[in-house]
Amino acid sequence: MGIVDGKVVATHKVMPARRPSKIILWADNEGTETIADGSDLITVIAAIADENGNIKRLNNYHIKFEIEGPGELVASKETFTNPREVQWGTAPILVRAKAQTGNIKIKASVVPYGTHTSMPAELIIPTTKAIHPLIADEDELNLQLRTHRNQQNLSSYDHGQSSDEARKQSQMRLKEVEKQQSDFE
Repeated sequence: MGIVDGKVVATHKVMPARRPSKIILWADNEGTETIADGSDLITVIAAIADENGNIKRLNNYHIKFEIEGPGELVASKETFTNPREVQWGTAPILVRAKAQTGNIKIKASVVPYGTHTSMPAELIIPTTKAIHPLIADEDELNLQLRTHRNQQNLSSYDHGQSSDEARKQSQMRLKEVEKQQSDFE
């Protein structure tokens, strides 16, 4: 309790968290707008809480994130970031806004889901049009995204290929990069 001139000016009540019953989602963006420019990142935090909103700090849950709309998760199963392990009651994740405006909907749920697990949650983040013109146009951004996904797919296939096939794939990728560099110069 804080007292100034004999008057109570601040109080602080500490309550233990009860049984986890819900997930609380919020964007940790300091109140700034999310810009639809293909590179704006937002930290979204999911917390396991009881029915009164008290965060349950000690738990061993995993939270799976899903996204809809003009955004993408900067997370994957391969990097162990989706589902994300809860640490000290929260699980942060990064969301990248795409170049289109609209509402990004993030869904969070506990895995595995059961009768006594916390209820799933949704968060909607509106995006606003970029003030400055994009350096890359939509087609270039989409090409970059497809190239990135193809590279991920090729690397996952490389494990199942013979060493000759993998070497040929690497040489083809190297030639593609050389061509892009010569086009740049």
